[in-house]
Amino acid sequence: MKLDLAELKKRLQVRTALALTLESGRVVVDLMRRDDAGSHVVKSLVVALRAEAIAADPEKAGQELAVQLAAASITERRCVVCVPAGWALTTSTDVPAVGAEDLRGYLELRAEREFPVAVSDLRLAHCAYVLPDGKQRATLAAIPMKRMEAVERMLAAAGRRAVSISLGLDACVAGETPAAMHFLSNGNHVDVVISAGGGIAAVRSLAGPPPVGGVAFDAAQFSREVRITLGGLPAAVREQVREARFSGAPAASENLCIEIRQHLRRMGIDSRLVPPGDDGTAHPGAAIETAALYLRQQPVAFEFVPPQVNRWQTLFQRFDSRRRRWIAIAAFALVFLPVFTFFVRSWIESSLTSDWDGMHKKVGELEVLQQKIRQFRPWFEPAPQSLQVLEALMGAFPDQGDVWAKSIQIVEGPKVTCSGFARSQAALNSLLDRLRARTDVADVQVQSVRGQNPIQFSFTYKWEARDAK
Repeated sequence: MKLDLAELKKRLQVRTALALTLESGRVVVDLMRRDDAGSHVVKSLVVALRAEAIAADPEKAGQELAVQLAAASITERRCVVCVPAGWALTTSTDVPAVGAEDLRGYLELRAEREFPVAVSDLRLAHCAYVLPDGKQRATLAAIPMKRMEAVERMLAAAGRRAVSISLGLDACVAGETPAAMHFLSNGNHVDVVISAGGGIAAVRSLAGPPPVGGVAFDAAQFSREVRITLGGLPAAVREQVREARFSGAPAASENLCIEIRQHLRRMGIDSRLVPPGDDGTAHPGAAIETAALYLRQQPVAFEFVPPQVNRWQTLFQRFDSRRRRWIAIAAFALVFLPVFTFFVRSWIESSLTSDWDGMHKKVGELEVLQQKIRQFRPWFEPAPQSLQVLEALMGAFPDQGDVWAKSIQIVEGPKVTCSGFARSQAALNSLLDRLRARTDVADVQVQSVRGQNPIQFSFTYKWEARDAK
């Protein structure tokens, strides 16, 4: 049977995950499942938990989340979490041509220089992008460790664990398309995201338009902050930004698009309102796209959870070549077969011991019976030797009754002693001649002869079985 590692990897891939989107006024929960057709939402619910309330009391928030998940019959433990972009401090830097370990150290040095918080109190992540001239740059994001620990404590209180924590900006990554500006309306704030060169070039969180009937929105001031954000970009990226996309909460995004459209047009940027999702959800959680990437085992923008080494994937990578697989099989056989043989032998011995325990009583009884048979076996010979001896002797006696026996004794050898009487010497001699003529009789010797009529005699001979010669 051929070992298909690709099929084994496919079977061991994660198929479901819980997408949690933390917003300023709510937590959106989406149960994601991946099949051959792609990733899709199985079940959704909204929990009235504010992001700041989670940071303030994570245990209470986790208990409330657990109640809501239990009510919705959601048991999935793996969580892909997207936290508000406003939690992150961001900066942009060039990326030197170094390895992954050296790059991590370089980004930590940049964070130490750019952020007003010690690196030990921050959780860092980055998203790389490419300038039109091919130069590598990266946007560095840092979230205070206390906020990250609060999210993890909330999940622990809810009986869940985070497999990914990010800013939920994966839907903004433009790949090979030109740079674009994204306005993500989320509650009372707007996340301004600049996508370029297959990554995120800038992230900033600004105060959004107030609800209808509230304080008037200062579109000019908002546009000024947008212009400042664009001014911080490399010139090659800034010149590519010619489109602004408005998404998020439908009413808030539409209102913002109307308010700042003219200001953006003066900057040479066209505005486009992104319609709601195809599934009919008015304001889907940002973690849906991130969870889909996680289920496809693709990288996530601004991943704050350290890469988790999958022991099965590591094993498959080690034995991905045919030669290594044969070496592994040989080593496995060398180690496993003796152990397997030992266990099989132990199992057989145990089985036989169990069988013996069940029959040893009967065996003991049979042994006693065998001893008795051996004791009395001489009385019950399998071959009738004594009868054969008597038959040979009686066959030599005459039919007229001239000779008759008084006693016959058979001893070991077998040696036969016969004593008796005869009417005449001639009758006795005739008896002895007939005995000597038999093939099974040897060494006939007369012991004594006395008297005249009748004659008293005694003779011996050796009897040999017919099958002895």
